[in-house]
Amino acid sequence: MTEEKPTWPKWALFAAGAVALSAIPFWLAFSHAVRGVALPIALFVWFVVYLAYVFFGTARLKAGRIGPVMQRYRRRLAIALMTYCVVLMGSIYLLHRVDLSGPLLWLVAAAPAIPILGVLVVMGLYLKEEPDEFERAVHVEAMIWGLGVVLAVTTVWGFLSNANVVPAPPLFLVFPLFCVSWGLSQPFIRRRYQ
Repeated sequence: MTEEKPTWPKWALFAAGAVALSAIPFWLAFSHAVRGVALPIALFVWFVVYLAYVFFGTARLKAGRIGPVMQRYRRRLAIALMTYCVVLMGSIYLLHRVDLSGPLLWLVAAAPAIPILGVLVVMGLYLKEEPDEFERAVHVEAMIWGLGVVLAVTTVWGFLSNANVVPAPPLFLVFPLFCVSWGLSQPFIRRRYQ
């Protein structure tokens, strides 16, 4: 029995689910439906659900065709992202509940960036370790598309912000925008070669 290759509609449905799930933290943050201590808890639960959806959803769509390098990459990435979530929640808690100043304030405020830098290292390790040239090329091109989207959005938003049309862009959303753009571009890149 041959394994069924995922079809385009399955990937499109998966991507639509990822985009829909991506909207939840923005809704939580801007609707004020959840407030106080419940907000970081809701964001943490959302993050775990989102990570599980992407992690297990892509594994299922790839139907067991995930090699050891990709498995290692996914494991490292999951650890780095969970670390980011925990550090971010701790940082937010300390910044809002504890009177910090001086170097300690700087350290607590910048702490969530450390796991994000770890994610960048994990991405670089994957590109270094991946023996399949096609897979490396897809990921590099997807990264370029991700950077292009980030540059386009932040440039336009920056000019609109300079004219006081919109508020200043929230810089902490630049990396998530890159990741979403990078992830969503991959199926389109792969489809060109099928």
